Amino acid sequence: MATPANTTSTYDAIGNREDLSDVIYDISPTETPFISSIARNAATATNHEWQTDELAAAANNAVIEGEDATTTAAIPTARLGNYTQISDKVPRVTRTQRQVNSAGRGDELDYQIMKMGKALKRDMETVVLANKAKVVGSESVARELAGVESWIATNTNLGGGGVAPTGDGTDARTPGTARAFDQADLDSVLSDIWDEGGEPDTIMVGSKVKQQLSGLVNGGAAGAACLCPNAGPRGAHRAGDLG
Repeated sequence: MATPANTTSTYDAIGNREDLSDVIYDISPTETPFISSIARNAATATNHEWQTDELAAAANNAVIEGEDATTTAAIPTARLGNYTQISDKVPRVTRTQRQVNSAGRGDELDYQIMKMGKALKRDMETVVLANKAKVVGSESVARELAGVESWIATNTNLGGGGVAPTGDGTDARTPGTARAFDQADLDSVLSDIWDEGGEPDTIMVGSKVKQQLSGLVNGGAAGAACLCPNAGPRGAHRAGDLG
């Protein structure tokens, strides 16, 4: 059946208002688990430095009764540093666009500032987790900070050909041959971290490995992945790298 003759329908009418929802749905992931969970400290120079220290290796320490004391060699601290990095997102909106009636936002500039703020936070997460060395920069080269991967020199389990970085941010890790995610390798890294005095409470992986990891920690073929037998409290947390 066709529409009766001379009937005005939406196909003919001029001036019907658009039906545009006054909401904008942001479908991008915005979580930044790493930078949202780590401690923060203010930098007052472009090269932010800190010191680390460690005790001498534990040993069977025994001396003869009445023996003169001998001076124990002191272990100096290690001085490390990372460059600050400048990142930006710069919105630009005409005054006319700010005045027109826009759906989903009252002011286009305010909306772009909010949107780019979220994008900048994701950029920061990407930079901090990157496998890259620090760059001192110059008047023509941007200064760059060293990513987390370039600081993990120990507690590593790399594929064939993989080389751990020096651990001072001056070089990046050399990735090893790609391989399947394996519980034995995970347990090995967790054990190394424990032996070095750490008590890891967070494992960061991509979505594909996350599914495999969930199976392991919930009880894989070799039993649930664990730190070590009879694990007790430990001191400062330390990182590991299963790459």
